[in-house]
Amino acid sequence: MGGFFRGTPVHFGYTLSYIDQNSVNIRPARYEDIPGILHLVNEHARRGDLLPRTVASIRETLNDWLIAKDEADDIVACVALYAYSPVLAEVRSLAVHDRAKGGGWGSTLMKALVFEARRRNIETLFALTRAVRFFQRAGFHVTNRERFPEKVWRDCSSCPLIENCDETAVVLHLAHPLSPRASSPSASGWRPVSPAENRRTPAEKPILLSVGEITMSRPVVEKVVLAYSGGLDTSVIVPWLRENYGCEVICFCANIGQGDHEFEGLEEKGLASGASKVIIEDLRHEFAKDFLIPMMQAGAVYERQYLLGTSVARPLIAKWQVAVAEAEGADAVAHGCTGKGNDQVRFELTYKALNPTLKVIAPWREWDIRSREDALAYARAHNVPVTQTEKSIYSRDANMWHLSHEGGILEDPANEPEPSMFQLTVSPEDAPDEAEIVEIAFERGMPTAVNGIQLPPAVVIETLNKLGSKHGIGRIDLVENRLVGMKSRGVYETPGGTILYAAHRELESLCLDRETLHFKQQMALRYAELTYFGMWYHTLRESLQAFVDETQKTITGWVRLKLYKGNVIVAGRYSPHSLYREDFATFGQEDVYDQADAEGFITLFGLQMKVKAMMEVSDGGRTRYAAPDYSKFKRD
Repeated sequence: MGGFFRGTPVHFGYTLSYIDQNSVNIRPARYEDIPGILHLVNEHARRGDLLPRTVASIRETLNDWLIAKDEADDIVACVALYAYSPVLAEVRSLAVHDRAKGGGWGSTLMKALVFEARRRNIETLFALTRAVRFFQRAGFHVTNRERFPEKVWRDCSSCPLIENCDETAVVLHLAHPLSPRASSPSASGWRPVSPAENRRTPAEKPILLSVGEITMSRPVVEKVVLAYSGGLDTSVIVPWLRENYGCEVICFCANIGQGDHEFEGLEEKGLASGASKVIIEDLRHEFAKDFLIPMMQAGAVYERQYLLGTSVARPLIAKWQVAVAEAEGADAVAHGCTGKGNDQVRFELTYKALNPTLKVIAPWREWDIRSREDALAYARAHNVPVTQTEKSIYSRDANMWHLSHEGGILEDPANEPEPSMFQLTVSPEDAPDEAEIVEIAFERGMPTAVNGIQLPPAVVIETLNKLGSKHGIGRIDLVENRLVGMKSRGVYETPGGTILYAAHRELESLCLDRETLHFKQQMALRYAELTYFGMWYHTLRESLQAFVDETQKTITGWVRLKLYKGNVIVAGRYSPHSLYREDFATFGQEDVYDQADAEGFITLFGLQMKVKAMMEVSDGGRTRYAAPDYSKFKRD
């Protein structure tokens, strides 16, 4: 990292009453300051106020540190500015020596940091802190930590206090960058910058939108973050947004395992289409760990077959889209979902849950394009390169969990899918003639190893995808009920997910008691609905997840499966927490289970059925299942 505080040291002449009018020396850190910074930061870390730092970590980021020294030339305060992007930075490791607290050192250092951030064209500052009132006095306001998921993953995931974290996320939207000749702020002249001051003056005239016979006013949008894939729909949206809204377009693309080929030339394509920038984030680990595995642990399957590969991905993409919008100072988000499908709901429910102030643009609900053929024509007219053709049009969605196919000949449920349509799996007929054994290890419901090799969740899924694809595992052809009320047909390839679901299900059969397992099966239907409907951030889904997490505490062990021509066959299972006992189950051990006890159990268990039948036969009546009196039937 190049550092923020390059060039001539800065000495700010802030006047503090407690040191008798002497100036405060605030300057960029130097090599000789490392021991003092390390001592000050780690002293706060021992109290649990900050994350600990090392000499190496401070040395590597030395240009990003700012320190304050007193008259004795001792470091009494320090802070670091950590950049996540050219316009987003975190206030990190703010520490003030105990003897200097209450004297204004922290607030003065913060003013200098904000000034430098503005001078470096940083647009958004954020922090996770317990000192909320301190940051509010500096102009920050409270926000949601999920707005900055990269911070949460990089630091918070390794913090021992993550389960009981009491820190609050705060954010400051800065004003326009300062000119190079701008002077240092004075104590009397400095003031926090409000978010309203950071917004540009909107256009005076609203943009009118005609829908049928109704004329609607489009919202004024200055900067929009588009969920971008480089496919047909989102490719034509970039020039359409610029033409119809006159706004800056930032393309955001999430790498969730759709394949490296999807990103070849993606940035160039987005920029050529008119985007001001293209942001690509690798979310594969987060997708596997925080979305796919929890869903698998729940056993969620929609309408008996669908493993929810598209449904579960949309909330993650939308979550990061909101985070990018916050970081880039955008006032709107956009997506390429049609007005008839489920994905529009999944994206927009996430927007509402995480930042309801963002404007939402859904071009498919506004424009005159009504088919993929129209979109292809629009792309040609605007010189946007796309891979689809009118002769072979399939709408595909790919990620590390699955590959889906819609459109084309699939729109008629009577048509069999073309063999050439499948891209991920071989047909079962063409799969190897010999079965292959795979062993999957779990710890507390989390898959941890394949065939004895320890792997992180994302790599577990990728490994099982390769094995399943080879053996034709995970193909389904489904006519499903969309959320919006109509039916649609989709063909899905989910090789690794199918194997993982089967293995996890078998381990649960060993480790969960009957009542818990049966209730969990009922709950899984509702969990699947919530996921399919885009309600991932709904309180109910999160509450169901808490129940699922509790059930996974004993799901440790291994499952051995046989893969053969599209089939997943159980070949063995083991768990140290197994509730299955051979000596309980055998019919030859009377000292474990006395079969004579069954009579009393059956009497009590069937008592309500017996009472009903007794009521029916009382006073000469008959039960509803009594045989008819054949003597009354006439014979020929």
